[in-house]
This record gives sequence, structure tokens and C-alpha cells, in this order.
Amino acid sequence: MKFVRKSVSFILAILLMYSVSVVPSFAASETTSQAAKEETKKAEIQSMSSIPYSAMDTQKFENLDEISPDEAKKISTDSTQSITVKPQSAWGISEPVFVGDGTLSDSFDSYAVSLTAKQLSFLKLDSSNPNLLAILYNVNANGSLGSSTGWGVKANGGQAYINIPAGKYAIVIGSATGEEKGSYKLMWNASNPSGASAIINCTADLSRVVLYYDLSTIRSNGDNILTGLNWENHETWYTPNGYSARDMSISVAEVKGVYLGSFSSSAPYSAPNALLIEINKGSWLYSNSYYRNVKGDVTHIMDYTDPSGLQTPRTFGTGEADFSYGPNYIVINLDTFQVCEFLSPFNYFYTSDGGRTYSLTKLQKIS
Repeated sequence: MKFVRKSVSFILAILLMYSVSVVPSFAASETTSQAAKEETKKAEIQSMSSIPYSAMDTQKFENLDEISPDEAKKISTDSTQSITVKPQSAWGISEPVFVGDGTLSDSFDSYAVSLTAKQLSFLKLDSSNPNLLAILYNVNANGSLGSSTGWGVKANGGQAYINIPAGKYAIVIGSATGEEKGSYKLMWNASNPSGASAIINCTADLSRVVLYYDLSTIRSNGDNILTGLNWENHETWYTPNGYSARDMSISVAEVKGVYLGSFSSSAPYSAPNALLIEINKGSWLYSNSYYRNVKGDVTHIMDYTDPSGLQTPRTFGTGEADFSYGPNYIVINLDTFQVCEFLSPFNYFYTSDGGRTYSLTKLQKIS
């Protein structure tokens, strides 16, 4: 999954197309104007202090085939023990993520699910009738309802999760008496494999579940979000005779740490529910450009020097000073599931000339 943040002017695109078609580009020389030099000067790096954090405990996820008898007794399933699933009473869930509304008007409804590998599965049931239950059953080879697994949820009781082996199952909506009725919303997410060590985020309806596995794997509905994780920023300022522009981008290659916290910035955005990916290595580009055309007298400068004085594109994390000024995070807003910032001393906005301030609180280290 690739995260990108861009700000590109449509007017710039038109202007650039026109400039390329009618005006040649020239390298900077000793006669370059002072104004051009000012446009491409490097900003001074400011240090970012390391922020205190609390360590998050590694979570333990139970396995369905090891569920204890006491755990199995938490939800009574006697009313459906001897019922055979009729074709008209079963619906198939073909996707690993399901959110659907229904109305229980018979003794039970059932939803057939099939897992091809061991998955860390999440289940939730909301209902107008708090006495309804959602229980996972085994399904026999002939398609009939088999024994209860002893795992499920009570209506309006929040989510439950467990590692479920590959196989055919049925989620049965019913009640302990078999007499309760009512409308309900069934929520199911079995998109992520087993082996996770922490839950990073779940939406209220389980339509997205984000799990931490290790420093190379964070899965959102099965996709590793660290693959192609990227931040970009493009800015352009126009003058009567040209423009100036700044471009920055970083792509994650290696992760140093993963955190949860609350992020806010003096820029017009914030992420009170944020995931922070601390970069150990990445592909880094930083450039300033200046273009001026006065009656055919053209000045065009492209400067790819980052604030540390090194030329880009380069591998961030290998420079002598890359970690001298503080941590470098890509910040993901978990409410919108979008990259919102590259929080780093190397981001121009957090240099001495950038003028941007930030707040980072409630930091918890996942790994």
C-alpha cells in the first residue's frame, strides 16, 4: 500500500509545459543574481528533542484450537446444538471483511465463512436486542452445521478476536433461548494472518484492522503498509517573470521504531490518533529550483543539496549527521488512514527558516 501526500498546482503544470516548450534551461554561473542565490539557499537544521514514551506490552492472541473450557462456557449455545443449517438460512461471506445488516426473525441466522490459512479474526455484533449472540460454529463436510467452537460475542459487547485455523465455519446469529428476535449489524474481519504481536488500530465497524508484526511488517486488512510507504511535498511560488519551487520526498526502506501518539502541527492539519514510523533508512530527495526569464535572458537553477549539505537523491540514514538532530518520522493519521507529515529536522518546514511548530504527545512505543 502506498501512502503519498502531494500539493501540486494545476497552474504550475501549465506554466511548466509552456516554459519547456519555448525556453531553454541553463545551468547557474558566476553571474547568477543574488536573488537567485537567495531562492536556493540551504536552511539551517534545528534539533528536535527526543520525546518521552511508554512501552506498549506485547499482546497475546489466543488460538481457537486451544480455547479453554471456561472460556467456551462464557456464551451459551445450547439452543443451536442440534440444528441443521438449511440452504435458505445460510448466507456466504466470500470476502475476508464483512459488514452487513440483518433481522433475526427465525430461531437463528447463519453466515458461512471459509479460511484458507490461519487468520487473526475479529467479530462484533450490534443489535436492537441485547440478548442476541454471534457464535462461530464448525461446518461439516456435507455443509451442515457442526459443533460450536465455543467462541463468539454478545450483542453490543464490543469486539472479540482469536487466531482461527484454516477451515469452513459458520457465524450463527441467535440467542440462548432460541426465541429472541431483532435487527442486528454483523461485523467480521479475517483479513490478517496470525503472528501479530499488537493491535495498532481497528475501525468501529471492523472494516479496517491494522496489526503490528515486526519492524518490516504492519498489515492493514492483509496489506503491508510499510511496502512503498512514502511522503511528498511540492511547493511553487510565482513571480511576474518566473517561479521558485521546493520539492521534498522520502520513501521508507528500513524502520527504526513504531509508535502510537497524538500529533498536531501549526500547519492546518493534525492527527490526534497517529501512527509514527521512525525511519532508519530511506530514499531522500530535496531540491530547490529558481527560474527567471526576462526578455529571453534566462536564469534557471536546480539545487539538490539538502539542509545537511549533502546532495540528493541519496539514501537517508547513511549520512554522518542524519540522526544528529533528532528522530525522523512519517506520520500516518489513523482516522483518515493517510500520510500527513514527514516530521523531521530535514523537512524544510522544521528548519530555522521553515517556521513550523508541532506537538507530539501520549507517545507509546510498539517496537
